[in-house]
Amino acid sequence: MKTIFLTSYIAGTTQQLADFIQKNQINSKNVLFIPTAGNVESYTGYIDEGKAALQQLGFQLELLDIASVDTQQCHQAFAAAEIICIAGGNTFYLLQQLKRKNLDQLLVYRIAQGCIYIGESAGAIILAADIEYSSMMDDSSLAPQLENYAGLNVIDFYPLPHYIEEPFADSVQQIYAKYSNHLKLIPFNNQQAIIISNHDYTVV
Repeated sequence: MKTIFLTSYIAGTTQQLADFIQKNQINSKNVLFIPTAGNVESYTGYIDEGKAALQQLGFQLELLDIASVDTQQCHQAFAAAEIICIAGGNTFYLLQQLKRKNLDQLLVYRIAQGCIYIGESAGAIILAADIEYSSMMDDSSLAPQLENYAGLNVIDFYPLPHYIEEPFADSVQQIYAKYSNHLKLIPFNNQQAIIISNHDYTVV
């Protein structure tokens, strides 16, 4: 049973997240929060805003930077988590760090087990079968150890966050123009979220 909430901007979709929690009768208040994708970004204010939004909804956050914690600790944290939230940033760097610690397949397994997943921007894109399409938005050179662009393949579409939102307005339109004919792109802006329940999804 997949229960997934994808957003461009957690702080911009707090009401949708509250509705998602209520509809899915999510009683756990503990969130494993992963800010790693922001490590290579010059601006990370959205991470603090996302943390604040989750705390306002009553969640207790356990912060885990998978780039700076050893593999065993990462695996223990992922295995124990009831809710995993991966914040936005550089998609390529994020996927590189997940693969370096062999967390990519563990995350796939936990989501399939029913662990609640919240993915913001980069945290949404990594669920697609391949992340190469996001290279117009993110700098792939920041992940020099990433051997390929294969994503987690948890969903059968390609999330396109920040649709016509600055500073990504030009890049997302370029992505849409280049890839929409052969990829199932689902564009969504900073006030929209994609809710996934098993194989069904809706944009809210």
